[in-house]
Amino acid sequence: MPDDYDELSDSPEDDDDGAPLPLDRHEAARVRRDLEDLTVFRQTFEPEGFRGTSMFCADCVEEHYYDWAILEQNLRALLESGEVPVHEPAFDPKPDEYVGWEYAQGYLDGLADAGAQLLPVLTGPDGSCPFCGTQLHDGGEQALFCPACGTHLGPARIARALLDRGWDTEAVTELLRGARVPPLRGLPA
Repeated sequence: MPDDYDELSDSPEDDDDGAPLPLDRHEAARVRRDLEDLTVFRQTFEPEGFRGTSMFCADCVEEHYYDWAILEQNLRALLESGEVPVHEPAFDPKPDEYVGWEYAQGYLDGLADAGAQLLPVLTGPDGSCPFCGTQLHDGGEQALFCPACGTHLGPARIARALLDRGWDTEAVTELLRGARVPPLRGLPA
């Protein structure tokens, strides 16, 4: 992402009519990867109190701070229209509240390299998504998101871990409901 920051701050080349050109398939693939990374960064660092991510801008030689939602909106707009809408920079950001993009990538790469295991997912009896019921490849063991509904499988992993540790179904259901997690299909009755 930091190498592509100029694409976020400057509008893409315009065609002869003054309209922005759509991203080519390679640029679009990079933006999709950035969106995936951003989702994982947010799920990892937001619970720790981080408001967003920061990136160094080579053009103005300073750090830029983006709240999670603003950066996601910018990336989606870039993917859909080929340009990023104008927005105000973060007002008086507190740098300690933002995780650096490169640091976040390195941190998660380090976890993966260290062999951090994913917890098993609580799925339906047929290995289906606990949210939409779609069949998951490998029972979702390596997936972070359901490929059909796009829901993060983390809550289903937490539910499985709690049940495996002896929590009863009612307590797990109450905890997930309190956290505003959609109901899970795989919870035993």
